Amino acid sequence: MKTLALLLSTVILLLPVPPALAGEVVDRIAALVNGEVITLSEVEQMGAPLFQQVRQTSTAAEREEKIKKARLEVLDHLIESKLLEEEMKRKKIEVPERDVDAAIQDVLKNSGFSETELRKFLAREGMTYAAYRQKVKDELGKMRLVSREIKSKIIIEEDELRRYYRENREKFTDPLEVKLQQIFFPLPPDAPAGEAAAVQEEARAVLEKARKGEDFSELAKKHSQGPEAGEGGLLGWFKHRELLPELEEAGFKLQTGEISGPVRSPIGIHILRVLERKGGEPRPFAEVQFKIREELSQEEAEKKFKEFLKELRTRAYIEIKL
Repeated sequence: MKTLALLLSTVILLLPVPPALAGEVVDRIAALVNGEVITLSEVEQMGAPLFQQVRQTSTAAEREEKIKKARLEVLDHLIESKLLEEEMKRKKIEVPERDVDAAIQDVLKNSGFSETELRKFLAREGMTYAAYRQKVKDELGKMRLVSREIKSKIIIEEDELRRYYRENREKFTDPLEVKLQQIFFPLPPDAPAGEAAAVQEEARAVLEKARKGEDFSELAKKHSQGPEAGEGGLLGWFKHRELLPELEEAGFKLQTGEISGPVRSPIGIHILRVLERKGGEPRPFAEVQFKIREELSQEEAEKKFKEFLKELRTRAYIEIKL
């Protein structure tokens, strides 16, 4: 609950919890933050979905302890939210009404609600549209605070991007895939020796023609006995572990245009040709550097956000009464 990602995603989640979920709560002070009160009802309302989940997934013996722990987690989040609100006021961060309008339009677009439907929904949940706007405005202010105090100060040098690229090449490497066609001769494992020899000889003769330059697709149409023979033996694209082991071992060793020797599998003899290869090599740095910068910036923002909250806590007077 302490991550920057959570803070930045709360705008569309700021809907109240139905009373049926929140339950009956005798209100009292849960915490004081620089003299500002956080009530137990706020904790219950914010945490109701979590508490409901705990009740449904825990045994009677462990339920009370887990609910207590969950309440403290929710209270911790509310304390941090209160600290951010105070810092926002101290820094005199303001959010124009047009930005609130734009945020709510995004909510409507993502949810599929019309404004009328949103107002009706809020009314059913016991929240006025004006109160909802204020909640959205508060969250936008927090986002602006984080952007000013943290994100705007993060600088990722190109050397760091390149080092990350070198050390994490596998993250930017698509799985190797090969596009195959084959000429297939069925041969069961228990075939008589004479039949096996005849099929093997036929396969070698066709392979020789292919290696001398005859069109592989035409040879497949004429000689292959696989279901794909009419399409020139085209099998399609395959990744590792999508082929019979014998075919994988042979097929992935071939470069584009190369033809395998006769490959014996449990179902017969195959002559493979690789039409194309893709993946298996890291994408160029220029292609992925924006993604790397975004990932490193997010990691640094998470770290700085935790440090920022820790500093706010250090300066604050916080008394837990839960």
